[in-house]
Amino acid sequence: MGGHFNRLDGLCSDRLTCDAPRYLYFAVLLHLRITRRIPAVDDPRLRGADPLFVWGASLSTPVETLRLLLLAETPEWSALLRECLAPSGENTVLVCVSGWEAVGDPSDIPPNTVIFATPALQPPGGQCKLPVVLLLDAEPDHEPSGVADWLVRESLDTNSLRRCLRHVRERGLLENTLQRLAEQDPLTGIANRQGFQTLLAARLAEYDGRGLALGHLDLDNFRRANDALGHQAGDRLILQVVARMKGQLEAGDQLARLGSDEFALLIDTRRAPNRAEWMAERITEALSEPYWVDGESLLIGCSLGIAHARAQNGADPLMWHAHIAMQQAKGTQGCTFHVFNERINRNARSLADLESELRRALRRDELELHYQPRLCLNSGKILGLEALVRWRHAERGLLPPSEFVPLAEQSGLIVPLGYWVISRALRDMQTLREQGIAPLHMAINLSFRQFQDNQLLATLSRLIADRGIDAQWLEFELTETAVMRRSDLVKQTMDALGRLGVRFSLDDFGTGFSSFVHLNSLPITLLKIDKSFVGEMEQREENRKLVHAMINLAHNLNLEVVAEGVETAEQLALLRSFKCDQVQGFLISHPLALPELMGYLMFGQGKAKSSQVL
Repeated sequence: MGGHFNRLDGLCSDRLTCDAPRYLYFAVLLHLRITRRIPAVDDPRLRGADPLFVWGASLSTPVETLRLLLLAETPEWSALLRECLAPSGENTVLVCVSGWEAVGDPSDIPPNTVIFATPALQPPGGQCKLPVVLLLDAEPDHEPSGVADWLVRESLDTNSLRRCLRHVRERGLLENTLQRLAEQDPLTGIANRQGFQTLLAARLAEYDGRGLALGHLDLDNFRRANDALGHQAGDRLILQVVARMKGQLEAGDQLARLGSDEFALLIDTRRAPNRAEWMAERITEALSEPYWVDGESLLIGCSLGIAHARAQNGADPLMWHAHIAMQQAKGTQGCTFHVFNERINRNARSLADLESELRRALRRDELELHYQPRLCLNSGKILGLEALVRWRHAERGLLPPSEFVPLAEQSGLIVPLGYWVISRALRDMQTLREQGIAPLHMAINLSFRQFQDNQLLATLSRLIADRGIDAQWLEFELTETAVMRRSDLVKQTMDALGRLGVRFSLDDFGTGFSSFVHLNSLPITLLKIDKSFVGEMEQREENRKLVHAMINLAHNLNLEVVAEGVETAEQLALLRSFKCDQVQGFLISHPLALPELMGYLMFGQGKAKSSQVL
């Protein structure tokens, strides 16, 4: 028998495979020995047993019978192997067949089987998962591929056969261990994404796609908690989540971790088709309880989607359906679950079609900007405009931002959409200037994702230069959520844009989680009070007090205030009494396309409307 032999603490190992580094091979073997997964050769409980036949044995399991399946053209190999096996007793069974076709269904072969085959009868690649030992008449010039080991006729004896089988055994243990490590989440010990794919395929094949439900669970706001508390605390939180889910599972159910905050559940529904819904309710209730991490009490929401497997449908449609249901559950606050049905599938397909249409709309210039004027209460003049994107859809007509901007956020199209809005707004500012209209502040909504784009500063500088616009008239509106998510990054980007002359306003003030520290430290010029507060001032005293307090707070921070959604003269009168600086809403003007805006500003409509409200 050719090759090299290596010894590790009395454990003899044959050739190392080229697909496993030498240090990793021995590290795993040493781990198995330390954890007593492989018995030592001198173990007193195995004295008297030939190491050749301690096949997969441990100190707590009996020695199994080893089966050798021989595929050879002539009986000489059979006689030679029997001669080598004779001193070893009756723990080995040698079975001879004429070829691989005579084996029948490979899945019926016992797992403790080693195949011995000549080159002509070697099983075809991909059809045999058992270890194969190649029987050769002479030492090969190159190491044979696709086999666990090889034996040469002239050097075959009991010792070489013993070493060969020990090598095959250790290689099998090594490969199984590496496979287990590759398919296991190191933190929780449950299956990872790769392991889950294996589990799902096996379960679908076992039940023929019936009696199984898949759950796709996503933790809400986990990343925020992870960033706030640190990654080690985040790991402890994940362990608590897994422990709670495991506590709800029963025999036949399985759990896997697909990502940092994503999990998959395989739920056995053979006994009761509605069991998946019962399990989903129990799991979401368990996860809704507060978590304790480093002395802090945390509430983490979760969204769970459930999909029932169907006969012959396969794994991909099932995973897609569970994902769609999970996204549907995200529309509700707290720990919730949703069960997939064809209606939400049609909705998902509709959204996918809409996303494709939006991509085409960007290419075909089907979008347009409308502008809503902003009125100064002190001077009675129009001081600024807010650019609002619209989509002139071929079939659905003119779509407002609420119909497609959230989809653009999800798909990543918000970045090219944002650049289109900036470019078009600057072009229209140039047009207004050429018509002799006095400069107006142009407010543009900027998404947090675009704020993170590393090309924002360079692209904006180029667009401003191309249009010859004074950057001091350009204003970017940021939401409270965007400002709070990464205040360090936000401030760095705002400072860089501020050096161009751009100014910033905080949109929808009062609807998020602003910190006074951030309000005072960030280069913000204006606060925009959300229309939800303004719209109910006439009916609710609480709203009047809140709006008044917001205006006083902004003025104390040397910020101007714009009130959005002003629709009645009564609302305007209250805002004037609160000393609000500017107002915006249908009472002043609806959003206008560029030609209508030019008429509004040039031919007195704006002045006439202003005089009516002052």
